[in-house]
This record gives sequence, C-alpha cells and structure tokens, in this order.
Amino acid sequence: MLALAEVLGIQLRESLQFQGINMVNSQEIPVTHIKHKTQILYGSAIALKLASQLHQSPFALAEALCIRLNTWNSDRQFSCGTIPRDVTVHLLSSGMLQFILTDVGIATWLEQILRYSWVQTSLQNLEISWEQFQIQYSHARCCSLLRLAEREHLITLAKPNLMTESSITIGSISSPIPWLNHQNQLQFTQSYDYQLLTQLVVIIDALILFSDSTNWLKLAVQLSDSFQQFYRYCRIWGEVKQQTPELAQARLGLVSITQFLLRILLEEKLGIMAPEEL
Repeated sequence: MLALAEVLGIQLRESLQFQGINMVNSQEIPVTHIKHKTQILYGSAIALKLASQLHQSPFALAEALCIRLNTWNSDRQFSCGTIPRDVTVHLLSSGMLQFILTDVGIATWLEQILRYSWVQTSLQNLEISWEQFQIQYSHARCCSLLRLAEREHLITLAKPNLMTESSITIGSISSPIPWLNHQNQLQFTQSYDYQLLTQLVVIIDALILFSDSTNWLKLAVQLSDSFQQFYRYCRIWGEVKQQTPELAQARLGLVSITQFLLRILLEEKLGIMAPEEL
C-alpha cells in the first residue's frame, strides 16, 4: 500500500533524475495534501527548494518538471504501478507544482486500498476515553452496515466475520465496487462523500509517512466524525438502493475502507479493541 503523497514523491524524484538531479529518496521531496471540497489535490515546492542551490530559476525548473511529469503520465504508468495516466500536473505562477488526481486515478487507488491486508498487532490499553469510545462506535457501525449490505445483496463479503486473527481484510468485500459511472466519473454526489474520501487519503498518507509527532487520536477522531457525517447525509438504502445501486455500492466501498482504517487506528495506534458490535 502506497500513500498518494509517496507515489507523487517517487514521480518527482524520477523526473528530477531525468534532469540530472539526484535525490536520495522521495521523502526528501515536499509533497503536501491540499484541502478541496470535491478533488484530491497535492502541491510541491520542490522547485523553490532546489532552485538556489542549482542556480536555476524556480519557475524554469518547475516548468521542466511539469512538462516531464505530464509527458510520462500520458504514455505510461507510474513506475510503482499505482496510478496509470491519471494525475495531471499544473504549474502555478509561484513556481509551485499542483497535482490533481482524476476520478479514474482515485478509483484505481480506492480499489487497491480495498484489496489490501494489514497484519494485526497486540492490544495494550484496557481503559478508554469517551473520544475512543466514539471511534469504536464508528467502527462497529461500519461493520453493521457491511453485514446489512450483504443481506440486502448489494455486496458480497468474502468472510462471515469482519475480524480475522492474523490480518485485516477491509470488510472482506469480494464483489467488485463500481467506483465510476459510465462517464468515468466518481459515483459520489454529496460533499460528505468527498469529505470522507479526503479523510481516507489523509489517514493513509499519515500511516505510511508517519512521524513521531503524529497525533493518532486526533486523526482517528477526525475520521470517525467524517464517517458519522457521511452516514447521516449520504443515503445507501431506500431510493438510492433501488434507483442507483451503483452509488450505494460505491458508498459501501468507502464504508469498508473506513472500517479498515478505523481498526488500524484503534488496535495498532491506540492499542484498544475495534469491536464489531456495541
């Protein structure tokens, strides 16, 4: 599993190498998530960082990187095989590079996360706070929704139990998720769909590129709150299930990934149980 920030860092490193500039690793290259209501955006000030030591204009260096990245993304997959041809790169007047993931790119990434497994770690904390209980509640709600969705024949769960002794399988959904409509656009229609999607991106970036200062409780609370708003405002059953089942299934895909990440945060980062039921 790769964080989107890591994928983009790898691409920038390869583009710099093409320009004859060697960086030790992609983590030395600044790539920052940019908040947006309906898009997944990242920015990088790598040209501003390197221009002075290379005695180049920041804008000229950024322009060369932008051209190279867009050329690569139009005719081949990322070298790490994560997102094929589905990121566009824009050059801002400041010399910043802006990366915009297309809907196809987001769907490809979501599908890879959906099929990923994570090794479980032992629990440590027995006492929990009210905030931690709210996170546990969100996890249990995700599990309940996924079980109900299987009974309603919207999805198929590969295992009858969402919890396994050795690994986490993200809700164990074995049926395909139609992330995109016929126009290759994401199925989602509400701002809360995208709010939850953005939070998933942020959490995975943090899990893969974490630092000692990462506040896991804060991130878990933010994900739990985003899920609760999603659950309140984004319908899955009723008319949505009957008239647009693909939208319902796509939302269940988000629920499944949310359950997966909440379990990691609860068990591995906070050291408490991730219950299926409360």
